[in-house]
Amino acid sequence: MALEGCITISLQTSSGRVDQVMINSSRPVHASKVFHGKTVAETLKMLPMLFSICGTAQACAGVRACEQALGMTAPTGIEAVRDSLVKMETLREHLWRIALDWPIFISETAEKNVITDILMLQRDYRHVLTRDTDPFVLHTQEAHYDAEQLHSVAHQILTLLEQAVFAISPAQWLAIHSPEQLEQWAASAQTMSARMLCWVMQKGWNTIGACQIETLPVLDRVLLNKALADDEFVRQPQWLNKCCETTSNTRIDTPLLQQMRHQHDNGLLVRLVARLTEIAQLSDALLSERMTGNRQYNDVIEKPLSIKQTGIGQVAAARGHLVHRVCLQDEQIMNYQILAPTEWNFHPQGVVARSLACVQGDEAQMEQQARLLINAIDPCVGYELSIKR
Repeated sequence: MALEGCITISLQTSSGRVDQVMINSSRPVHASKVFHGKTVAETLKMLPMLFSICGTAQACAGVRACEQALGMTAPTGIEAVRDSLVKMETLREHLWRIALDWPIFISETAEKNVITDILMLQRDYRHVLTRDTDPFVLHTQEAHYDAEQLHSVAHQILTLLEQAVFAISPAQWLAIHSPEQLEQWAASAQTMSARMLCWVMQKGWNTIGACQIETLPVLDRVLLNKALADDEFVRQPQWLNKCCETTSNTRIDTPLLQQMRHQHDNGLLVRLVARLTEIAQLSDALLSERMTGNRQYNDVIEKPLSIKQTGIGQVAAARGHLVHRVCLQDEQIMNYQILAPTEWNFHPQGVVARSLACVQGDEAQMEQQARLLINAIDPCVGYELSIKR
């Protein structure tokens, strides 16, 4: 029952440069209307099935919106579990791009065994944490997890990332604080991610796609609630009349990334390193937060809106900021909107369009650069790319 759609991207070019970028989306951005008339329980059950790509994040945003509309507050332990599961999903999504897509760019074979391993570990992580209960429903009870088992699964995740991504521990990789150290790591580490970074550097494509774009700010809930009532906002969102970006690159900041942004702005190399940085940070969070009890929620759990039986749930999903809005009558859905990060990033005048306007070279080079940038910003659906003269 999962819904997808497609994004169509066309570049009009001349003399080795892009004259115009056209982006059209057939994504079913109003598919959430299928929930209208259903109960909260039915809706929360359907959400992860209808939106399978980031089903955990969708379920989390949905239950938060419904709880807020009903004036409910989930126990802090439940929110911590939800947060951890979203982080695990985000880590998996990033790893998929590295293991499946990055090898193709540099003419290597996709590392499908890595995908098999992370899927198994994600399943094990959720099982240990929840004991097969569902933390994304109303009135759920926190399961008592076995700390030793959770510790074991978390260490297996760290081991996989060390072997498949970093060639050193994620914590050691996060200790890389300068572009020079990063170059040394890329030249010496025998992993796909290191070879990918080396390849980009050798081509001199560090800065391709660098463009000016606003970072999506913290969204005022009153303004957001009003904006979400407009179907056009859900289809092609702007905030205060500006297109905005919401990706790993806009939510991750380290001393290394600060230096790289000074050199390359938000170009391709910075985007690739931001993805690697988030993977390393997430893997550390999966271990330390649940082991020590120190949590930092994926999203601040907000006080209810003043509008009766209306709730907004927000989550930092793999591809960016995800928002659900629900209006209820008792426990029946009267209205439901979902605003996914893809609608921000693949807006016709958004970050993808602006980045692609900067590619240059012969037709083969422009296509390769375009696909690299699209993959780095990452739609949650398939896309079709055409280059016309």
